[in-house]
Amino acid sequence: MKLFLSLIILISINLFPQSERYTKGAENGYAWISMEDPVQFYSSSKENYLSSILDRYRLTEEKHPEIALLSCRDDMNKLLEEGKSEEISLEDIVNEINIFYSGSENMIIPIIFAYCYSIKKLAGVNAKELNTYKKEALKFCNE
Repeated sequence: MKLFLSLIILISINLFPQSERYTKGAENGYAWISMEDPVQFYSSSKENYLSSILDRYRLTEEKHPEIALLSCRDDMNKLLEEGKSEEISLEDIVNEINIFYSGSENMIIPIIFAYCYSIKKLAGVNAKELNTYKKEALKFCNE
């Protein structure tokens, strides 16, 4: 009987290896939206989440070189060089990410990519390049 129960648990774990809140181990749009749910307890708000994202971004790039292909480091540097970074608040980025996730097709995209999309948009990347970036992010998610 114990063996039977163990097999059922093992099969259940393999059938549902990852919740919809994660794509390839990274929190996605479903996790982002759930931060708004007043019933759920979260130790941090979206702004706090974003304040820590740069450290996690650096670590994620180092551990997963494929993430670097979808980097926004150049766009962040552009904002810094042009002095625009001081004009952009965390609230501005939260609003951009909220807009990004308003499209249901974007929900599986990890938050780090939505963050980069927002940085690119704020850095003045044109709509065609933004669309290409989003397609590459979706391709990565579906591989």
